[in-house]
Amino acid sequence: MNIVLIHPHIVVRDPDIYLSEPLGLISLATYLKQVFKDKVTVSILDLYAMEAGKPKRQGNMYVKGVNDKARIHVEIDKKKPDLIGIGCCFTGYFGEALEVAAVLKQFYPSVPIVMGGAHATLVAKEILQDNSYVDFIIRNEGEITLEQLVRALRGELTMESVDGLSFRAPDNSIVENPPRKFISDLDTLPIPDRGFVDMEHYKKYSGKLFYFAKKRPIATIMTSRGCPYECVFCCTKNIWRRKYRARGLEQVFKEIEILVSEYGIREICILDDQFIMKKDRIYEFCDYFIDRKLNISFSNVAGISAWLADDDNLLDKMRKAGFYKITIPIESGNQETIKFIRKPINLEKVSKLISKANRLGYWTGAFFIIGFPYETREQIMETVDFAYNSELDFAHFFVAQPYIGTELYDIFQKEKLVDDKIIPGTFIFHGWHDSLKMSADDLNKIQSMASGGWLKHKLIFYLKPKNFFNILFPKFKKPSDFRYSFSIFWMLINRKIKELLKSTSQEKAGEIVE
Repeated sequence: MNIVLIHPHIVVRDPDIYLSEPLGLISLATYLKQVFKDKVTVSILDLYAMEAGKPKRQGNMYVKGVNDKARIHVEIDKKKPDLIGIGCCFTGYFGEALEVAAVLKQFYPSVPIVMGGAHATLVAKEILQDNSYVDFIIRNEGEITLEQLVRALRGELTMESVDGLSFRAPDNSIVENPPRKFISDLDTLPIPDRGFVDMEHYKKYSGKLFYFAKKRPIATIMTSRGCPYECVFCCTKNIWRRKYRARGLEQVFKEIEILVSEYGIREICILDDQFIMKKDRIYEFCDYFIDRKLNISFSNVAGISAWLADDDNLLDKMRKAGFYKITIPIESGNQETIKFIRKPINLEKVSKLISKANRLGYWTGAFFIIGFPYETREQIMETVDFAYNSELDFAHFFVAQPYIGTELYDIFQKEKLVDDKIIPGTFIFHGWHDSLKMSADDLNKIQSMASGGWLKHKLIFYLKPKNFFNILFPKFKKPSDFRYSFSIFWMLINRKIKELLKSTSQEKAGEIVE
């Protein structure tokens, strides 16, 4: 049996390529290989990665990856599939996943197509009702459900016995089997085998995704699953049920050692929703890499918890282990908004953490979200002011997105601010929906103003001797620190120039139209 797992192309507003290995598909492929040995053949087709560096213009959007029907047919035909799996994690990329499914069903009408991922999980019934070319949906955690689906297709199980599976019955009714219990021991899953993909290809482009990375090449890992919090804008609680499960550190250490020794990786990007969850675990993690002296760096995409402000020893230990940047998901500088989004964060503690981290030599950053339904312009400007008055090195401003499966989506629907239509290419970098207080255009303008003015603000900020010596100077301890800071500065300048050129070209295009 030949199983092909596909990462679709995407359509977005930004032409830059952000690429990392498809870790979810790699994990599924590795698990199937462990369970079935030689009884099945598993391969990964990353359509997004296949033409990295060659985005194609499509109106005011860009197609990243292969979306040509004939090319997709050629690539998939090499693998002679008996089962096709398509990843569908983000709501904004759902259209592309369906497009690939429709194309493949045309060429292989008798081959079952299964979808999985966050978005597919949250609207499984609707996908099956509206799209005859999708046969199965795997909800939530995928490994065991996919294994049992394969067994059912081989005649070893009935479809009705596979927990976590939604499917179309012979009479066209939609069957949603009971949810599957989560895997209690993540160490029963094998270490993801990067041999399923061409890591050299991802190494070449990964620096563009993690553009603040200190060392290259970069690879990603997950050391845990789930998050115990209940932020209204996040669907994680509906995928993992607010349950945090961690892999054993011995297995994590082994995976990192493989990435370093076999693939030459020099920076590990941790994708956990909550890496800094259990203090003892982080101490053990840091001690291991301090002792091993592997000369690698660590970063954490989802951010760091503010309670670190109360533990100077752990902050110091993380720095010695290779963590060099602390990013905090602050989200808002307004207490009323923080209460609305149910973010367990204390702004005083956040300011304390930023100050301590700077003095220990960390680069500091934060995520902020504006445009929640009831948020006023004044409250939004409180968030911008908080960021600009802080000691942060970097601030990333996003416009709130009501993604399906989140409580925020339900609120937007209740207030008639969103319908069921999914806008192609929607993602966190651009707002598409009005709030009750402001239009999407005005929200995007504030985001552009806050993001666009940051570089100038920080240059002026660091020119003050007190700020230079207390905040910037502690970051420079080795020659590599100077090289890193120069590369960051140069990258920000380049991005600013690109923004100005893009703005100028759009203005000229507008004049021509007029």
